[in-house]
Amino acid sequence: MEFKYKKIGIVAKPHEDVVFYLKKTIKILTELKVEFNLEKTAADLIGKKSKISRDKISEISDLIILIGGDGTFLSVASFAVKSRIPVAGFNLGTLGFLTELKKENLEKSLKKLLEGNFKISERKLLEVEFRGEKSIALNDVVISKGNIARIIKLKLEINNDEVTEISSDGLIIATPTGSTAYSLSAGGPILTPEVNGIVVTPICAHSLTFRPFVIPDNSSIKVTLVSDMANVFVTMDGQKVIPLKHGESVSIKTYDKKLKMIISDKINYFELLSEKLNWGI
Repeated sequence: MEFKYKKIGIVAKPHEDVVFYLKKTIKILTELKVEFNLEKTAADLIGKKSKISRDKISEISDLIILIGGDGTFLSVASFAVKSRIPVAGFNLGTLGFLTELKKENLEKSLKKLLEGNFKISERKLLEVEFRGEKSIALNDVVISKGNIARIIKLKLEINNDEVTEISSDGLIIATPTGSTAYSLSAGGPILTPEVNGIVVTPICAHSLTFRPFVIPDNSSIKVTLVSDMANVFVTMDGQKVIPLKHGESVSIKTYDKKLKMIISDKINYFELLSEKLNWGI
């Protein structure tokens, strides 16, 4: 049988609950005579050996199959988008906004995936420039304080215009995909993936009049730490954390490539929201 995707990279959450589904995935791919490679963490879970790291698996694959939760998905996204390959996530986490394929349908779904019979949603990412280095975030960039009781002051600029100096616990800059993550819990709005916008959400703002807002996704954003204090951090997708010092700035804009994310063809985005957020219950 001829499949659209011929070289599969397998990535898994490092948890014992994954082992059954990981072994099942390998069995199915083997029976279908499809070439696959295990990322090191996935190999370790089942007593196999692999030297392929998570940042290299996408370079030798034309499709990533991920078994885990949204955190695992986020750890792969920045590498997959650079290699321009799609990611299919089977959910073994909790909410699973990114890993929306159901593990119960693994066997049936895998064959459909290989044939290319799933929908692909192209998701925008953020490019973060800090200290001369660039990083990528699918969900959000968070500037926040560590374990301290004092609020911090941040200067927010958009398209080189100063917007305000905000006193708060921090600030979230989120993509439409990330609007259902930390930004949502901080009171930010939900954006459907197709919206050409970026969400700016304060975390526990000292001023009750400073509310979350949405700006065009061709905007450039700059956040500067005004407070002279330690224990302030820049966090990208909850994966990469860097200390931010007094007077330092973080520049954020939309990344020039989009992530190819395989989504369920059985459920639309609003049904997904209703299922994950328990609407109507």
